[in-house]
Amino acid sequence: MGCGSSSIPDVIIPDPTPGQACNVKFKKTGMFASDQNVFQDCDLNKKWLMMDKSGSIWSNPTYCLENFIREPGSKRGQCLCFAKLKVTDAKTYGRECHEDSDSSSADSSDGEVSELVIKMKWAQAVKVKFFTDKECTKEIATIKVKAKGKAKKTITQWMETITDGEGNESEEQREKTEIDKKVKKVKYAVTEMKGVDKPDLPPIKLEGKPNKSAYKLKWDSPLFQAEIDSNGWGSQEIDVKTDYSNPALGMLMGYIIAKEISPDDILDKVSVW
Repeated sequence: MGCGSSSIPDVIIPDPTPGQACNVKFKKTGMFASDQNVFQDCDLNKKWLMMDKSGSIWSNPTYCLENFIREPGSKRGQCLCFAKLKVTDAKTYGRECHEDSDSSSADSSDGEVSELVIKMKWAQAVKVKFFTDKECTKEIATIKVKAKGKAKKTITQWMETITDGEGNESEEQREKTEIDKKVKKVKYAVTEMKGVDKPDLPPIKLEGKPNKSAYKLKWDSPLFQAEIDSNGWGSQEIDVKTDYSNPALGMLMGYIIAKEISPDDILDKVSVW
Protein backbone atom coordinates (compact mmCIF):
# COMPACT_ATOMS: atom_id res chain seq x y z
CA MET A 1 0.00 0.00 0.00
CA GLY A 2 1.20 3.53 -0.73
CA CYS A 3 2.37 6.00 1.87
CA GLY A 4 -0.84 8.05 1.80
CA SER A 5 -3.97 7.52 3.87
CA SER A 6 -7.68 7.67 3.28
CA SER A 7 -10.05 8.14 6.20
CA ILE A 8 -13.55 6.74 6.10
CA PRO A 9 -15.99 9.44 4.91
CA ASP A 10 -18.85 10.52 7.17
CA VAL A 11 -21.32 9.27 4.58
CA ILE A 12 -20.53 5.98 2.81
CA ILE A 13 -21.92 6.13 -0.72
CA PRO A 14 -23.37 2.80 -1.96
CA ASP A 15 -21.31 0.77 -4.42
CA PRO A 16 -21.84 1.40 -8.14
CA THR A 17 -24.52 -0.78 -9.72
CA PRO A 18 -24.27 -2.60 -13.08
CA GLY A 19 -24.50 -0.14 -15.96
CA GLN A 20 -24.58 2.90 -13.68
CA ALA A 21 -23.21 6.02 -15.40
CA CYS A 22 -20.14 6.98 -13.38
CA ASN A 23 -17.94 10.05 -13.81
CA VAL A 24 -15.21 9.82 -11.20
CA LYS A 25 -12.06 11.65 -10.25
CA PHE A 26 -8.98 9.74 -9.06
CA LYS A 27 -6.86 11.90 -6.74
CA LYS A 28 -3.78 10.95 -4.72
CA THR A 29 -4.35 10.46 -1.00
CA GLY A 30 -1.16 12.47 -0.40
CA MET A 31 1.53 14.28 -2.35
CA PHE A 32 3.94 11.34 -2.37
CA ALA A 33 1.32 8.59 -2.17
CA SER A 34 0.56 5.98 -4.80
CA ASP A 35 -2.95 5.31 -3.47
CA GLN A 36 -5.92 7.24 -4.84
CA ASN A 37 -9.23 8.45 -3.47
CA VAL A 38 -12.08 8.14 -5.96
CA PHE A 39 -14.69 10.90 -5.95
CA GLN A 40 -18.21 10.51 -7.33
CA ASP A 41 -19.28 13.03 -10.00
CA CYS A 42 -15.69 14.43 -9.83
CA ASP A 43 -16.84 16.25 -6.68
CA LEU A 44 -14.12 16.41 -4.01
CA ASN A 45 -16.86 16.48 -1.36
CA LYS A 46 -18.09 13.03 -2.43
CA LYS A 47 -15.35 10.58 -1.49
CA TRP A 48 -16.71 7.29 -2.81
CA LEU A 49 -14.02 4.62 -3.20
CA MET A 50 -10.29 4.09 -2.79
CA MET A 51 -7.66 2.62 -5.11
CA ASP A 52 -4.75 0.92 -3.32
CA LYS A 53 -1.56 0.47 -5.37
CA SER A 54 1.43 -1.65 -4.36
CA GLY A 55 4.73 -1.88 -6.24
CA SER A 56 6.25 -0.16 -9.28
CA ILE A 57 5.91 -0.96 -12.97
CA TRP A 58 9.09 -3.09 -12.87
CA SER A 59 7.97 -5.09 -9.83
CA ASN A 60 4.60 -6.35 -11.07
CA PRO A 61 2.38 -3.79 -9.28
CA THR A 62 -1.13 -4.53 -8.07
CA TYR A 63 -4.18 -2.27 -7.88
CA CYS A 64 -7.25 -2.75 -5.70
CA LEU A 65 -10.40 -0.69 -6.08
CA GLU A 66 -12.35 -0.96 -2.84
CA ASN A 67 -15.17 0.67 -0.93
CA PHE A 68 -15.14 2.04 2.64
CA ILE A 69 -17.19 -0.74 4.21
CA ARG A 70 -14.75 -2.20 6.74
CA GLU A 71 -15.09 -5.03 9.20
CA PRO A 72 -14.40 -4.13 12.85
CA GLY A 73 -10.63 -3.80 13.35
CA SER A 74 -9.87 -3.91 9.62
CA LYS A 75 -8.15 -1.11 7.70
CA ARG A 76 -9.26 -2.45 4.32
CA GLY A 77 -12.57 -2.07 2.55
CA GLN A 78 -14.34 -4.61 0.35
CA CYS A 79 -12.61 -5.31 -2.97
CA LEU A 80 -14.66 -4.34 -6.02
CA CYS A 81 -11.95 -5.02 -8.62
CA PHE A 82 -8.30 -6.12 -8.46
CA ALA A 83 -5.59 -5.91 -11.12
CA LYS A 84 -2.04 -7.19 -11.62
CA LEU A 85 0.35 -5.56 -14.11
CA LYS A 86 3.35 -7.30 -15.64
CA VAL A 87 5.94 -6.16 -18.19
CA THR A 88 6.11 -9.22 -20.45
CA ASP A 89 8.67 -7.99 -22.98
CA ALA A 90 11.31 -5.27 -23.08
CA LYS A 91 13.97 -5.26 -25.78
CA THR A 92 16.19 -3.03 -27.90
CA TYR A 93 17.35 -3.72 -31.45
CA GLY A 94 18.65 -2.07 -34.63
CA ARG A 95 21.62 -0.48 -32.85
CA GLU A 96 23.67 1.97 -34.96
CA CYS A 97 26.74 4.05 -34.03
CA HIS A 98 28.23 7.12 -35.68
CA GLU A 99 31.29 9.05 -34.52
CA ASP A 100 32.24 12.53 -35.67
CA SER A 101 34.68 15.31 -34.76
CA ASP A 102 34.24 19.05 -35.18
CA SER A 103 36.92 21.57 -34.26
CA SER A 104 34.51 24.49 -34.63
CA SER A 105 31.85 23.28 -32.21
CA ALA A 106 30.56 25.85 -29.75
CA ASP A 107 30.68 23.27 -26.96
CA SER A 108 34.45 23.57 -26.82
CA SER A 109 36.38 26.72 -26.00
CA ASP A 110 39.70 25.18 -26.93
CA GLY A 111 39.47 22.85 -29.87
CA GLU A 112 38.15 19.60 -31.22
CA VAL A 113 34.91 18.07 -30.05
CA SER A 114 34.28 14.35 -30.41
CA GLU A 115 30.69 13.21 -30.71
CA LEU A 116 29.41 9.62 -30.57
CA VAL A 117 25.80 9.07 -31.58
CA ILE A 118 24.16 5.73 -30.79
CA LYS A 119 20.69 5.00 -32.18
CA MET A 120 18.43 2.07 -31.47
CA LYS A 121 14.82 0.96 -31.55
CA TRP A 122 12.91 -0.40 -28.58
CA ALA A 123 9.78 -2.43 -27.95
CA GLN A 124 7.83 -3.12 -24.79
CA ALA A 125 4.79 -5.21 -23.97
CA VAL A 126 2.62 -5.02 -20.85
CA LYS A 127 -0.17 -7.30 -19.67
CA VAL A 128 -2.78 -6.38 -17.04
CA LYS A 129 -5.13 -8.99 -15.59
CA PHE A 130 -8.31 -8.01 -13.74
CA PHE A 131 -10.03 -10.05 -11.02
CA THR A 132 -13.06 -9.78 -8.78
CA ASP A 133 -11.00 -10.56 -5.68
CA LYS A 134 -7.57 -9.95 -4.13
CA GLU A 135 -6.87 -13.67 -4.12
CA CYS A 136 -7.07 -13.62 -7.94
CA THR A 137 -9.37 -16.64 -8.06
CA LYS A 138 -11.90 -15.10 -10.46
CA GLU A 139 -10.35 -13.48 -13.52
CA ILE A 140 -12.68 -11.21 -15.48
CA ALA A 141 -10.51 -9.54 -18.14
CA THR A 142 -7.03 -9.17 -19.62
CA ILE A 143 -5.58 -6.29 -21.59
CA LYS A 144 -2.30 -6.16 -23.49
CA VAL A 145 -0.35 -3.07 -24.46
CA LYS A 146 2.35 -3.09 -27.13
CA ALA A 147 4.61 -0.08 -27.61
CA LYS A 148 7.42 0.66 -30.05
CA GLY A 149 9.78 3.58 -30.30
CA LYS A 150 13.27 4.80 -30.96
CA ALA A 151 16.08 6.23 -28.85
CA LYS A 152 19.26 8.21 -29.42
CA LYS A 153 22.18 8.70 -27.07
CA THR A 154 24.71 11.43 -27.85
CA ILE A 155 28.04 11.41 -26.01
CA THR A 156 30.08 14.57 -26.48
CA GLN A 157 33.73 14.82 -25.36
CA TRP A 158 36.18 17.70 -25.48
CA MET A 159 39.39 18.91 -23.85
CA GLU A 160 39.24 22.03 -21.75
CA THR A 161 42.12 24.15 -20.48
CA ILE A 162 41.97 24.69 -16.72
CA THR A 163 43.95 27.42 -14.92
CA ASP A 164 44.55 27.06 -11.20
CA GLY A 165 44.98 29.84 -8.66
CA GLU A 166 48.71 30.10 -9.36
CA GLY A 167 48.28 30.51 -13.09
CA ASN A 168 49.27 26.93 -13.98
CA GLU A 169 47.39 25.48 -16.95
CA SER A 170 46.32 21.89 -17.50
CA GLU A 171 43.95 20.08 -19.83
CA GLU A 172 41.03 18.07 -18.60
CA GLN A 173 38.58 15.99 -20.59
CA ARG A 174 34.95 16.97 -20.36
CA GLU A 175 31.97 14.81 -21.32
CA LYS A 176 28.20 15.11 -21.46
CA THR A 177 25.55 12.53 -22.35
CA GLU A 178 22.10 13.23 -23.73
CA ILE A 179 19.38 10.60 -24.23
CA ASP A 180 16.33 11.24 -26.38
CA LYS A 181 13.44 8.73 -26.49
CA LYS A 182 10.30 8.76 -28.63
CA VAL A 183 7.19 6.62 -28.90
CA LYS A 184 6.24 5.60 -32.44
CA LYS A 185 3.28 3.33 -31.79
CA VAL A 186 1.15 2.16 -28.84
CA LYS A 187 -1.67 -0.36 -29.16
CA TYR A 188 -4.16 -1.26 -26.41
CA ALA A 189 -6.30 -4.39 -26.72
CA VAL A 190 -8.65 -6.45 -24.59
CA THR A 191 -7.52 -10.03 -25.22
CA GLU A 192 -9.78 -11.91 -22.79
CA MET A 193 -13.05 -11.19 -21.01
CA LYS A 194 -15.26 -13.50 -19.01
CA GLY A 195 -18.42 -14.41 -20.92
CA VAL A 196 -17.32 -12.64 -24.13
CA ASP A 197 -16.16 -14.41 -27.30
CA LYS A 198 -12.99 -13.11 -28.94
CA PRO A 199 -14.78 -11.59 -31.97
CA ASP A 200 -16.94 -9.57 -29.58
CA LEU A 201 -14.21 -8.26 -27.29
CA PRO A 202 -14.63 -4.51 -26.73
CA PRO A 203 -12.04 -2.33 -28.51
CA ILE A 204 -9.89 0.36 -26.90
CA LYS A 205 -9.31 3.26 -29.28
CA LEU A 206 -6.50 5.75 -28.66
CA GLU A 207 -6.91 9.18 -30.23
CA GLY A 208 -4.12 11.74 -30.48
CA LYS A 209 -0.39 11.71 -31.10
CA PRO A 210 2.28 11.63 -28.38
CA ASN A 211 5.73 13.27 -28.66
CA LYS A 212 4.16 16.68 -29.23
CA SER A 213 4.62 19.79 -27.10
CA ALA A 214 0.86 20.33 -27.04
CA TYR A 215 -1.50 17.44 -27.51
CA LYS A 216 -4.44 15.57 -26.03
CA LEU A 217 -4.66 11.78 -25.76
CA LYS A 218 -8.08 10.22 -25.43
CA TRP A 219 -9.08 6.60 -24.82
CA ASP A 220 -12.54 5.61 -25.98
CA SER A 221 -14.01 2.17 -25.29
CA PRO A 222 -17.33 0.60 -24.34
CA LEU A 223 -15.62 -0.07 -20.99
CA PHE A 224 -14.44 3.47 -20.15
CA GLN A 225 -13.45 6.91 -21.42
CA ALA A 226 -10.45 8.91 -20.20
CA GLU A 227 -8.12 11.61 -21.48
CA ILE A 228 -4.90 13.44 -20.65
CA ASP A 229 -3.11 16.42 -22.20
CA SER A 230 0.50 17.57 -22.27
CA ASN A 231 -0.09 19.92 -19.35
CA GLY A 232 -1.75 17.25 -17.25
CA TRP A 233 0.78 14.43 -17.53
CA GLY A 234 2.12 13.76 -14.07
CA SER A 235 -0.94 15.36 -12.49
CA GLN A 236 -2.22 13.98 -9.20
CA GLU A 237 -5.74 13.78 -10.65
CA ILE A 238 -7.48 12.10 -13.57
CA ASP A 239 -11.14 11.74 -14.53
CA VAL A 240 -12.64 8.48 -15.81
CA LYS A 241 -16.12 7.82 -17.16
CA THR A 242 -17.88 4.48 -17.47
CA ASP A 243 -21.37 3.07 -17.89
CA TYR A 244 -20.16 -0.48 -18.41
CA SER A 245 -22.06 -3.42 -16.89
CA ASN A 246 -19.17 -3.78 -14.43
CA PRO A 247 -18.45 -0.16 -13.48
CA ALA A 248 -15.63 -1.07 -11.06
CA LEU A 249 -13.78 -2.80 -13.90
CA GLY A 250 -14.33 0.20 -16.17
CA MET A 251 -13.06 2.66 -13.55
CA LEU A 252 -9.95 0.67 -12.68
CA MET A 253 -9.09 -0.14 -16.28
CA GLY A 254 -9.47 3.49 -17.29
CA TYR A 255 -7.22 4.66 -14.47
CA ILE A 256 -4.46 2.12 -15.14
CA ILE A 257 -4.37 2.78 -18.88
CA ALA A 258 -4.49 6.57 -18.70
CA LYS A 259 -2.26 7.06 -15.66
CA GLU A 260 0.03 4.03 -15.44
CA ILE A 261 0.61 2.88 -19.03
CA SER A 262 -0.13 5.91 -21.18
CA PRO A 263 2.46 6.59 -23.91
CA ASP A 264 4.09 9.16 -21.62
CA ASP A 265 4.34 6.67 -18.75
CA ILE A 266 5.79 3.98 -21.00
CA LEU A 267 8.31 6.41 -22.47
CA ASP A 268 9.31 7.64 -19.04
CA LYS A 269 9.90 4.14 -17.67
CA VAL A 270 11.27 2.26 -20.68
CA SER A 271 14.95 1.37 -20.21
CA VAL A 272 17.10 1.66 -23.33
CA TRP A 273 20.62 1.93 -21.81
